[in-house]
Amino acid sequence: MTIRQKTAMPTRREVFQTLQNSHQLPMPSQTALQVMRLCQSDAASLEDIAHVVQADPALSAEVLKYANSAFLATGVQVASIQRAAVKLGMKTISHLALCFSLVAANRKGSCRAFDYERFWSTSLARAIAGKTLASHVKGSDPDELFTCALLSHMGELVLASVFPDEYEIILAEDASCETRKTMERMRFAIDSAELTAELFLDWGLPATYALAAGFHEELDTSELGESTTRNVAELLNLCCRLAALCSGDRPAAPWFEATEKLAQSVTGKDDICPMVFDTVVEQWHEWGKAFAIATTACPSYEEVKAG
Repeated sequence: MTIRQKTAMPTRREVFQTLQNSHQLPMPSQTALQVMRLCQSDAASLEDIAHVVQADPALSAEVLKYANSAFLATGVQVASIQRAAVKLGMKTISHLALCFSLVAANRKGSCRAFDYERFWSTSLARAIAGKTLASHVKGSDPDELFTCALLSHMGELVLASVFPDEYEIILAEDASCETRKTMERMRFAIDSAELTAELFLDWGLPATYALAAGFHEELDTSELGESTTRNVAELLNLCCRLAALCSGDRPAAPWFEATEKLAQSVTGKDDICPMVFDTVVEQWHEWGKAFAIATTACPSYEEVKAG
């Protein structure tokens, strides 16, 4: 598929709509879409949502795993979707349906240079980092940050799905993030980060999360302003940094200095990175086993930092 250039440069929304019309975008399952629609209805109840979820055995299993996970340890295990819905709440159930359906349907694809297994492994690490960090940030919702972080690089999956051959050429360049996005815009008239923002909006996620997910790698952009959106973007940027360590990156000392400075700014706490990172690694392994997502052995934060 090729995006035809107009005389005037199309907006990213127009490009996204062209891609959407191709029916090749990674999409949530029908069950997930139905749950999301119900959550946006004032007339829907938890019972209505539980009824839809329990009709999908695969989704039901994932929701129950989440509800009974160490993340939500309350001493009370649930064995029914109805009780899970009460425990989690309507908004969390909606986000979980979105996340789990996208993971299940996109574990492999035809772009040979795109590592689908690594993509979801790193995305899971980001999600756990988001949930863990959010618990240290006043006013942040850990479950929402789990969703936002998990899906914060979905634009990359879109390009791998819609343009497998063309995107393979870009990935083969092994360029920096900034250079790669420039190449994406030149070839597709939109980059992966912009696609992520458009997907979030299309799925009915808050605009704050859409912009933060789309531009968390460019904290100096005017797109973020100086509001809650920037705060979420900074948190997501920190999630990406910690997830990169889980995935085997071994950066130099200045990287750690910048990461720890960002962590202090985001959480208001000094020396929080070692504790958060080690928690993320432990739960990353647990969740990897539970949801059949690959993870790897990883030393402690201090060991990684020491080289």
